[in-house]
Amino acid sequence: MEGVTINQTPKERRPGGRAIWLAAVAVAVLAGVAVPYGLLADSEYVMAVVLFWMFFGVVVVGLIVLGVMRWRAGV
Repeated sequence: MEGVTINQTPKERRPGGRAIWLAAVAVAVLAGVAVPYGLLADSEYVMAVVLFWMFFGVVVVGLIVLGVMRWRAGV
């Protein structure tokens, strides 16, 4: 492997990436409390709460995937 140069300088991070992700997590946490216990508490549709929790679960999994994608090994 002659002539191969390995760049040891760390990549510049995008400053807004983590802040946007944290804001999305905060909105998801607030929605997880406000929607089922506030907006849907008196709903006549019993399945509305179930559907909300299913959607909420998909959103949380997506946020976890987005957060883990930014991890780097050996830093």
